[in-house]
Amino acid sequence: MHFVEPDVGGGFGVRGEFYPENFLVPFAAIKTGRPVKWIEDRAEHLISANHSREHWCELEIAAKKDGTILGLRATVYGALGGYVRTHGAIVPVSAAAMLTGPYLIPNYQWDVKCILTNKTGMGTFSAPGRYESCFFRERLLDMMAEDLGIDPVELRLKNLIPPSAMPYELGRTRPEEYSLIYDSGDYPALLRKALEMIDYEGIKGETGRLQEGKYHGVGIGCFVKSTGTGDLGEGARVAITGPDQVAVYLGIATMGQGHETVMAQICADGLGVPIDSIAVYHGNTDLVSIGGGTYASRGTTLAGNAVFGAAQQLRDRVLAVSAAFLDVDPSELELSQGMVHRKGSPGGDTALDLGEVLALAVPGSRYNLGENGLEANYYFRSTQECYPCGVHAVHLAVDPETGKIEILKYAVVEDVGHIINPLLLNGQVVGAAAQGVGATILEELVYDDDGQLLAGSFMDYLLPTSTDIPAFDVAVLDLAPSPLNPMGVKGAGEVGIVATGAALSNAVSNALGVQVRDLPLSPNKIKELIRRNLDP
Repeated sequence: MHFVEPDVGGGFGVRGEFYPENFLVPFAAIKTGRPVKWIEDRAEHLISANHSREHWCELEIAAKKDGTILGLRATVYGALGGYVRTHGAIVPVSAAAMLTGPYLIPNYQWDVKCILTNKTGMGTFSAPGRYESCFFRERLLDMMAEDLGIDPVELRLKNLIPPSAMPYELGRTRPEEYSLIYDSGDYPALLRKALEMIDYEGIKGETGRLQEGKYHGVGIGCFVKSTGTGDLGEGARVAITGPDQVAVYLGIATMGQGHETVMAQICADGLGVPIDSIAVYHGNTDLVSIGGGTYASRGTTLAGNAVFGAAQQLRDRVLAVSAAFLDVDPSELELSQGMVHRKGSPGGDTALDLGEVLALAVPGSRYNLGENGLEANYYFRSTQECYPCGVHAVHLAVDPETGKIEILKYAVVEDVGHIINPLLLNGQVVGAAAQGVGATILEELVYDDDGQLLAGSFMDYLLPTSTDIPAFDVAVLDLAPSPLNPMGVKGAGEVGIVATGAALSNAVSNALGVQVRDLPLSPNKIKELIRRNLDP
């Protein structure tokens, strides 16, 4: 079977599943010998594509009077729908496995209970289980801080894992899997940066009081997110196809993340050629033999390192062919801006350009060195995940009359290892955070008592518009590169969504003096919280 990926535009989180039509459409085409087209309208999609997020959690926490956490016990309940989908049980298990987050919690006991309902099946959606567990944990910490009379920020600083403890092993969460190990991170530094960005010390004294008809509140959410998973790994092929022409072939698909730009940058650095000489090809099974896919924020971590490895191997091949022709040792040469020259004299002692090296490396040439032209294949696989981390800090106001939230300041601080392209990374951070805000304040799949979906269109399933999304203040710090891959990178695509529910719910709780225990924070739910807790 030959698969070609069209330009899909965006994925929006629904991926990782093999739906019946994915098999039936090509099967029907093969059997009939005719093209087969699958058409699915929005109502059909909303009821058939995997749902997610519906979890409950019972929590108990033990701590000293000074706030030092001693232990945590949790039971996570996941609503799997009417049947178990491909990744259904993964979501509640991931929520339980990551529930301790970035904190030192020496004793942790958890259980997961999967519940079958008369709803659409559960599957993975952006940061599956991590968004949920962050909400559960960060709300619990704020509740504990209130009970102990401790500032919630001080409570977090007391319990965050210090950078000196890295790599930090969480332990084996399931007998058949490997132990979870945080590879690197400076969690306290990220929290302090987020507090500075929203002027926490300046505004915390003004929260919880009615000001110009609105209650102001501030909320914090700290998180760690596993990325770069997938036992299959990723493959890449890099080839010099002509004078000043380099091709990169990827096994992963793209959904708007900017793979074409990032992979070209990585290849340019690894090979030593101008970026404008590189073309990136993907989404075609005839181009590369191995490809795991775009999921789990693994594109740059796995495919990027595969491109980097292939580019470096190809650079070594170019230098070997050039050295054989020039009768020098390869260590005396370097490749820079697409030109081979002696080390220490870039531009002043040019020996060969890529077109000349390509001609020397043709099969049958005495300088070919037994290879098939100028190309290299590289396969990158990591047995451990890498863990980007960060903090969301929010200052908001709640209108008690309408229940509407106005986000005044929203700071997102992340560390995703070495940064390849700051502009594209910023887009990933903002896009994920915006998705998280929508999920926290608007989006909900509502069913009636008979199991009929009531949110079957965008009239009932509310998506955020530009007026609902704040101007995010983003800081991406390169404090702790990953030691698990040559480029020191970590995944970034899903990271920005993880702490949105936690930070916003903590801010609403702080503003109204109530305990938010479920999401989304729709205006009707906020008005009900106010009615139950604030009205005389």
